[in-house]
Amino acid sequence: MARRYFVDTLPLSGPANLHGEVVHHLVHVMRVSPGDHVTLGDGRGLECQARIEGHHKDTLHVTVAAHTAVVPPLLRVHVAFAPPRFTRAEWLFEHGTEVGVAVFHPLWTERTRPQGDRSDRWQKIVRAAAGQCDRAWLPEIRPLRSVREFLVDPKLPRDRRIAQGGAPKPSLVSDGDVLLLVGPEGGLAPDEQTLALKNGFAPVGLGPNVLRTETAALVGASALLLFTLGTHVSDTKADSAKL
Repeated sequence: MARRYFVDTLPLSGPANLHGEVVHHLVHVMRVSPGDHVTLGDGRGLECQARIEGHHKDTLHVTVAAHTAVVPPLLRVHVAFAPPRFTRAEWLFEHGTEVGVAVFHPLWTERTRPQGDRSDRWQKIVRAAAGQCDRAWLPEIRPLRSVREFLVDPKLPRDRRIAQGGAPKPSLVSDGDVLLLVGPEGGLAPDEQTLALKNGFAPVGLGPNVLRTETAALVGASALLLFTLGTHVSDTKADSAKL
């Protein structure tokens, strides 16, 4: 059973009615009953507990507890990639959400054709995955655009990495935002690589094997998150030992 269900706006505490897709899922898929409790979230760090009271047609009657705010993560990992075809792209969005990717940047490159704007489908996938893994903050999915337009965007995070074979492993990331660019199968074209390096992307290695795009994106995001979080934990333990 999913741990969290998202609504655009959390109802105020007290008796409330829910409508829309979340009602269909809770009533007809999860088969909730009066007395059951679920966690509702707005995907922006606000959450509340809701007790199921009953339902009528497309309305779910609940009693909502007080809202609580979840602190945003210290580290936000952005992943930029050319979406592979169909189910492989959906797999990337689903499992990238579970890993902890904060922002997805779908791109098209010289060696990949635009896959079309499937943002509605991708949004549904990340909402379901975030509910399943109990994320309070939904990932962002940026509009599909060309890699050349993306690389010269001045609003990108200052800490920029590009996956390259033979490069050093990812190093420590400070708190804030870090961006990892993963090339398509066959890699970025030489001029795209040059443009990335010119615009501050530092090469990082993801191991000795050649990885598919979706695998590289997950391995890279996991490495950045786990290495940094593990370092923070070690630092905290060391500081505690000095007390």
